[in-house]
Amino acid sequence: MNNNVKIVPFVSYIASKDKSLIYKDNVNKSGIYRWNNTITNKSYVGSSKNLGSRLSVYYSRKSMLAKVKTRTSIIYSALLKHGHDNFSLDILEYCEIDLLVEREQYYLDLLKPNYNILMAANSRLGSKHSLETKALISLKLRGINNPAFGKVLSSETRMRISESLKSSILFKNAMESKSKFIANETKLKMSLRSRGVKVKVFDINNNLIKEFPTMISVALHFTVSSRTIGRYLDKNIPYNGFIFKSNLLE
Repeated sequence: MNNNVKIVPFVSYIASKDKSLIYKDNVNKSGIYRWNNTITNKSYVGSSKNLGSRLSVYYSRKSMLAKVKTRTSIIYSALLKHGHDNFSLDILEYCEIDLLVEREQYYLDLLKPNYNILMAANSRLGSKHSLETKALISLKLRGINNPAFGKVLSSETRMRISESLKSSILFKNAMESKSKFIANETKLKMSLRSRGVKVKVFDINNNLIKEFPTMISVALHFTVSSRTIGRYLDKNIPYNGFIFKSNLLE
């Protein structure tokens, strides 16, 4: 764990005492969580589209034992060794499902948790993938982000990947989801945002912190891209403890 970085979680729990509350608070919610070992000060960062269901696995000794028998899991091993009495649980933030990978990667880079074997969000590096899975991963890893960037694939390999893609249901669904129709109302909002709208910044207690004339000025103030601000605008989802609201809803 990077001890030099201090962040304020959205909510923190005592793992041994708040089991029922954890289930109740997080059922059907998506977000980023962190397990903290209070003895070693080591941590684990993860994400889930259903936190209630995902976190329940960490309370099932049978499930954890079964998983550590088939693959390496430092966090499961640590929980089995030290027990929940020596752990706390943080919900770092709640976010939309399509932002889970991006936000998990943010905290992995920021906190550098010791219990995470893989430091790439939504990654299974080190495990074997089918050609179909490799082909799908390649869609996400393009350009210089692709570990195969600059390498020349043989015509046989390219043909096998191509055939795998064409027959892949996952690939077809991914292509269909990319071409989904954008409602006129959404287009209008996107258009207005691109021209510039006033943005108010609130803390998690809904106290007004500051008002900005444009999204770009907000992005410059928080040292992030305007695209990031746009993703959280009017969603009532906190970003690093702040909520962004535009005058489009007024």
